[in-house]
Amino acid sequence: MTKQQLKLLFYAAILLIGFVTNAQTNTVTGTVTDGEYPLPDVNISVKGTTNGVISDFDGLYTIKNLTSGDVLVFSYVGYITQEIAYTNQETVNVVMKEDAEALDEVVIVGYGTSSKREATSAVATIKGKEVVNTIASNPTTALQGKLSGIQIEAPGGQPGGSPNVFVRGINSLSNANPLYIVDGLFVDNMDYVNPKDIDDISVLKDAAAAAIYGSRAANGVVLIKTNHGRKNQALKVDFNARVGVDSPSKKLDFINGEQYTNYLNQRFINDGSANSVTWNGVSTDWQEESLQSGIVEDYGLSIYGGGEVSSYFGSVNYFNQDGILVGSGFKRLNARFNSEHQFNKLKITHSLGITEGQLQSNNWYGFDAVTAPTIALFNPNYEGGFDGPSLPIHGPGGLNQYGLASLEDNKETTRTLFTSLKLDYDITDNLSAAVNFGLDYRHRKNYQFTPTFEMTDPNNPIDAVRNLNVVNDLTNYTQEDVNLLFEPTINYKKTFNDLHKVDVVLGYTRFLENQTSNGLYGEDTPSNNTRVASALGTLIQPLGEDNKAALLSYFGRFNYGYDSKYLFSATVRRDASSRFNKDNRVGYFPAFSGAWNISSEDFFESETVNFLKLRVSYGELGSYPDAFYPTQSVFLANQSNTSFGGTLAPGLAQTRLADPDLVWETTKTFDIGVDLAMFNNALKFTADYYTKNVDDALVPISVPSTAGVSLPVIRNAGTLVNNGFEFDLSYKKSDGDFKYNVSTNFSFNLKNEAKDIPATILGPEIDEDLRIVNRTQANSPVGAFYGWTVEDKVNPATGDFVRVDTSGDGIVDENDIGIIGDPTPDFTYGLNFTGEYKNFDIALNFNGVQGNEIYNVGRYYNILWQDGGKLTEVLNSWTPTNTDTNIPRATIADEQGNRAPSSFFVEDGSFFRLKNIELGYKFPNEVLGTDWVKDLRVSLNLQNVFVITSYSGYDPDVASTNGGRANINSGVPGVRAAVNPLLGRGLDARSYPNARTISLGVTASF
Repeated sequence: MTKQQLKLLFYAAILLIGFVTNAQTNTVTGTVTDGEYPLPDVNISVKGTTNGVISDFDGLYTIKNLTSGDVLVFSYVGYITQEIAYTNQETVNVVMKEDAEALDEVVIVGYGTSSKREATSAVATIKGKEVVNTIASNPTTALQGKLSGIQIEAPGGQPGGSPNVFVRGINSLSNANPLYIVDGLFVDNMDYVNPKDIDDISVLKDAAAAAIYGSRAANGVVLIKTNHGRKNQALKVDFNARVGVDSPSKKLDFINGEQYTNYLNQRFINDGSANSVTWNGVSTDWQEESLQSGIVEDYGLSIYGGGEVSSYFGSVNYFNQDGILVGSGFKRLNARFNSEHQFNKLKITHSLGITEGQLQSNNWYGFDAVTAPTIALFNPNYEGGFDGPSLPIHGPGGLNQYGLASLEDNKETTRTLFTSLKLDYDITDNLSAAVNFGLDYRHRKNYQFTPTFEMTDPNNPIDAVRNLNVVNDLTNYTQEDVNLLFEPTINYKKTFNDLHKVDVVLGYTRFLENQTSNGLYGEDTPSNNTRVASALGTLIQPLGEDNKAALLSYFGRFNYGYDSKYLFSATVRRDASSRFNKDNRVGYFPAFSGAWNISSEDFFESETVNFLKLRVSYGELGSYPDAFYPTQSVFLANQSNTSFGGTLAPGLAQTRLADPDLVWETTKTFDIGVDLAMFNNALKFTADYYTKNVDDALVPISVPSTAGVSLPVIRNAGTLVNNGFEFDLSYKKSDGDFKYNVSTNFSFNLKNEAKDIPATILGPEIDEDLRIVNRTQANSPVGAFYGWTVEDKVNPATGDFVRVDTSGDGIVDENDIGIIGDPTPDFTYGLNFTGEYKNFDIALNFNGVQGNEIYNVGRYYNILWQDGGKLTEVLNSWTPTNTDTNIPRATIADEQGNRAPSSFFVEDGSFFRLKNIELGYKFPNEVLGTDWVKDLRVSLNLQNVFVITSYSGYDPDVASTNGGRANINSGVPGVRAAVNPLLGRGLDARSYPNARTISLGVTASF
């Protein structure tokens, strides 16, 4: 071989080596989506080799060691497998096509994702786009009727109000709220999350799903993932605007001024009094004056997109809702910026949300009945300009609630900052590590100023406590909450021999809570125009606390799947909370679950049934008390001052007893469920039966007044039993230009009661006579109504209620007081329909509640209370000439106790509501005639369209209220203690009337 031939051979070898080396290091990246959303866990492999990867949560993948001519295979359960030839391109983006209306969807679970096919626990999911067609100051209310196992009690039409949320019934007597996690960060609620920022919501309902979050997860876990943009997508701008009008959905029938005067005189006659009043010619319709139409506005702008390495999402939103009640309203401003960056093996995910909300409340509408119609709207002779009651004209008692709400200056301003930073690093193809840092910051300022006023004759006052304010008063209070999260995790995921799939997660959580507050309540500024704390003449009460708590946890989860047929999961978590004393701080909470994909078996052959899976799980979850220091007694200074030798000496008083031996409340949950898909996966069905047994329940036990304290003692002194059945059913069909999806869900509460409760737990007081309706007793429903059972007709001879001998001992006495109602529904349900025809779309959302009772406190005040306006029902009150009636005689003295809690005030709270209907039209691109407008849609939306119910109050959707008299004796004006919604459930004490909303909307993309 010549020298020249050797050179050519050498150069050829170098080129060949270079080609081979280059071929071995060729890399392809891309994104796998379903056309709208990314698909995680898609298998991407090189055909005929073992070279393969899976896509991450955002559908991203990177596969190496490719040579030209290789075939990339994209496979995913429920989607058609695709094969794409590799021809040295750097990017391959794939849109997967559903296989017969794909069965599986990816769901967010604790510290990872899963497909519904491989899930072994009870998880409910909803896309963010399904909650944006409801105008709501709180996005939680948009979930009503959408998911099984979740009951949401809305606070009427109150702007900015927080609903009660129950996941699978009542699972604790101290705190029923689920745990909310926004982008990996623990938060108290989702009140200030912009619904348009939400990508996905997952609700973990059983212990197997929630156990990895340990404490606070006993009431369920709500996982919210916000939008982070899409990689390899050009910049896109979305604009949305919606403007509407709120109006009262219902009004009650009240008597006029002349009828009220006649009613008062009849009361005097019935009581044997010589007093009488003469109608003053005034007939004010206070309901008409107080309830009004209000504007609701919702404007938003978002930008999102991404390149090869990074994606981003930013948004701003402004929401404003004028209350339909005078003196109420809510404004909210949201801003968000999220981003995600992939640098080879390192992924950085960042979330930042900032909000400011301003809430103005009407604290007086319905307080102790309504204002008497013979009181005029204004009275220039009284300071403040509002009229009020006087004994010779208006009879005993009464308030001008409209005047009180108009004069009171109150505002609650809340500023929040939620931010999280997560770092993910791929150590190997199968092993990854992550660390999540989170900050939840809230600043709340409560301001309330009540000027001096007269709303009664100062020389002959009626209810001088409410109707006269001779010295103005001011409350200025701020509270800051700073919660810090540090959470490293490690994850191993691998499939062996295409049969054995293993997924292991280990982690540590350090969650620190810091709460500080300060403020004051005082009186006597120089004038009503001077409304600052520095001008107060008298300091009544300083306010402030400094609270800290820590939660340290270790957790692990092991998932195993064999051939996608047999699935198993085990979780254990060790929690240590500073809320307990040192010896009792640690709790261990395990959970196990398994599933059998029956339809994957060789013996299963069916053209009708496409998928059938059986699930079973058992787990234990822990809860700690709401209080920061529940095991420590509380002593306050200046509470029992005394005098020695004429000199004031400060005293120290114990205001709360404590049990130092508190331990973790433990919830033991069993769940068995089935998932089914039929008719080419068009029909999907999920059903679950569950039981929950709560041991060592944290119970507030009342102590005798002789102990010198007023607050109950928290103890491990009870058990709860809770079981139920729920199912979801959906059907999806596409027929040419017409596509529709109809779904329904039912949640049956078979049993939800307290078992071994050592003492009766009392609910809130409903009137100034300190009457209590709700009680929780052993072997009885939680928060049931207790009172007399009365006949439907009054005694024709006396006009008083006829009490029933329920004990059957032939004597009507205190032994006949028993349960007269249960606020827990037998079942809740929802019905949802979406349809598209060409460019038109429609969405209808129905929800309902069945089998619960409501104690109508409003009816109590507006029929039998000693003062205030009255419903037209009193025109049928007993008189010597009207004896055939169920309305007792009008009386001030009430010597026979007709105002005592009784079945007369208990009503069926069942209802069926068309909650929302939206009609939309999307303009075709050819009509728009421009390239810079991508999409344009207009819509008409109606909310609270109708409700079918026998309930006589404003609305049967009653959330326990913190208003009225429930918390009037706690705290100071403007800073009242929150009422435990579990213990006063079902009380319609002063429910904010619901609104019917009609709005027009437009959305556009650029």
